[in-house]
Amino acid sequence: MTAAPQAATAIGIRGLSRSFGPVRALTDVSFDVPAGEVTALLGENGAGKSTLLKILAGLQPPSEGTVTVFGEQVTSFDPSTMLDRHGVAIVPQELSLLPDRSVAENVLSGMEPGNRWFPSRGRMAERTAEILARLDLALDPSTPVGSLDLATQQLVVVARSVARGCRVLILDEPTAMLTPAEAERLFTLMDGLKADGTTLLYVSHRMPEVFRLADRIEVLRDGSHVASWRNSETTPDQAVAAMVGRRLGHFERRPDHRPDPGVAPALRLAGLTGRRHRDVSLEVRPGEILGVAGLPDSGRVELLHNIFGGDRGTGGEVELLGEPYRRRNPVASVGRRLAFVPGERRAQGLLTTMSVGDNIGALTTGRLSRFGLLRRGALGREATGRAQRMRVKTATMEQPITSLSGGNQQKVVLGRWLAIDPAVLILDEPTRGVDVGAKAEIYEQLFELAEKGLAILCSSSDLPELLTLTDRIVVMSEGRVAGVVPSAEATEESIMTLATGAVPAA
Repeated sequence: MTAAPQAATAIGIRGLSRSFGPVRALTDVSFDVPAGEVTALLGENGAGKSTLLKILAGLQPPSEGTVTVFGEQVTSFDPSTMLDRHGVAIVPQELSLLPDRSVAENVLSGMEPGNRWFPSRGRMAERTAEILARLDLALDPSTPVGSLDLATQQLVVVARSVARGCRVLILDEPTAMLTPAEAERLFTLMDGLKADGTTLLYVSHRMPEVFRLADRIEVLRDGSHVASWRNSETTPDQAVAAMVGRRLGHFERRPDHRPDPGVAPALRLAGLTGRRHRDVSLEVRPGEILGVAGLPDSGRVELLHNIFGGDRGTGGEVELLGEPYRRRNPVASVGRRLAFVPGERRAQGLLTTMSVGDNIGALTTGRLSRFGLLRRGALGREATGRAQRMRVKTATMEQPITSLSGGNQQKVVLGRWLAIDPAVLILDEPTRGVDVGAKAEIYEQLFELAEKGLAILCSSSDLPELLTLTDRIVVMSEGRVAGVVPSAEATEESIMTLATGAVPAA
């Protein structure tokens, strides 16, 4: 593909609308993406961002309106045309890589030198090394992609896009599952691409990232374009207000809560040991929200899976409502009213081939069956009521779960577990990939549940979230408890001091 002279506008969007039956996802959206700059696209989950990105990536056509790329109108919306003719590529949230193939085979997929039956391995490695060097990526072209961490796999997708000559790169929530250090590595790569003249369209819910990277900010709300600024013309509070239609300000932390020491713990761990964690002891009382903090390799996620029974522990004790819980497994946990909302929503939380209603009712089908037959009417009524209480935005209960925004999907998963009337709720990354409006609603739900006596154990990599949500925070380092701090007295710095091992583990 021959690169066209750089234009003032990389992507021009005029009167863009998209409908799915009776649901209008986009309505008359118009704005420009300047060439050679970083444009941030903001909006709550359900605002229409994903639909717009799919149109720009060629994954679906608009119902109305036009898109131009460097002055040329797009007439065929398919991924090959958007990339090969117009130079528009996307790094999606769900990476499309071949894990058993090498970096070179992934970067040059479909463009292998030689012929289709006998590609030249040497030339593939040489060409891939050139591309990686251009991006300042120290990677061996022969490394299997499946052996790389998620952050590096994202960089491989970027390299693949560059190999195909992309002039516009779309990044959809690229840091949702990255550590701060991994995110900074991505930002450095983005800075380099921008310096080379690549246009970047960046989607994120994280305001510090947006104001660190973006030259321009565009906001969608309820499928419409509502605001457009240069970075210097606005503030994070103004951007959030435009996204949600109201000012949220800073999230208010939970009022100081001190559990009655005379009330027995709903959940107690004594010396719990398993994969990547050892000798963990803690207690969660009814009405308490206990946080778990730690670096990605601290063992905090594996600890949650051990408690729930998804991972087999190797030692220690778990007590649930004062009774020993030894033969732990997910089915038994449901029966004992122990709920677990996992951090990997799409991989572990959603039934992706099923409807919204069936996702909500998945754990209560036994209770709603008679003589082995599911009472669909009862399931539908219960799912509808639960969705309304969780404020899930959906046209019908029959709508595919995958058609909902990330925030609404998270509410569905939470609603499914609340349907078992849990005594203890375990949460991992409760608002990952969730916009600020949905985040506020989830916080409100958790506060209400705790007020009603539910014991909540919440793990998160978002330290401000833990400081907002919890009463106490258990900090893990290298698989062990490094300290327990009251949330009202903790700071991000004091938590990180414990998490990084600057203070010896207790």
